[in-house]
Amino acid sequence: MISLSVGNRREKNKQATLQAIVAAASDLLHEGHGAGITATQIAEAAGISRRTLFNYFPTVDAILSYPLHAVLETMVESINELTDTMPLIEAIVLALKSDEVAKLLGQVALFGAYLKTDSPTGCYPANMDEWQIATTDVIQRVARRYPQADSFSIRVFTHAILGAGQAAFDEWIERLPSPNGSPMELSDELVAEFHHLITQAMKTLDEGFAALPTTAALPLQED
Repeated sequence: MISLSVGNRREKNKQATLQAIVAAASDLLHEGHGAGITATQIAEAAGISRRTLFNYFPTVDAILSYPLHAVLETMVESINELTDTMPLIEAIVLALKSDEVAKLLGQVALFGAYLKTDSPTGCYPANMDEWQIATTDVIQRVARRYPQADSFSIRVFTHAILGAGQAAFDEWIERLPSPNGSPMELSDELVAEFHHLITQAMKTLDEGFAALPTTAALPLQED
């Protein structure tokens, strides 16, 4: 029988190794290796074997997408702990204010900013299979949280939430200062701005699009 202390120690060791892998990938991106970094490079930087790395992540894309998966999972788990009487968008905005989500959003910003320069489509994550996995995961979690809701509403809501997050990321990327050939540095202020944009995106979904009129102010011009 494994004692509770041993079990906790093993879990802490697992989390430490996982974070070491993610940190190694982050360091390699910062050093200019780009999205073409390999599993061997990451394993060596993390001080582990390739076999150990693949025990934690099936692909390099999964490593690069980990912060996104983690922030979505944390948000949904935070929502689960909130009152049933609170509107869902309001619950998400409240969850976004937690220190844990703020830290994870910093990792999302970091990975996304580095990978943006290597992605011809500008997508984050670059591997759309990983994005679809994240989307499916959120749909399933929201469905478990709100079993009375119909599947179509859950799907529309989930895609709206993720799309708003992508819009906040794109806006943030455009505001980043030009690196001018030097390594990109993400200050706490820049990460905080990303966090603010994510929160504002969720509030916009909740409050509506007041800046967008329902009818065109001017007649459309023909080409």
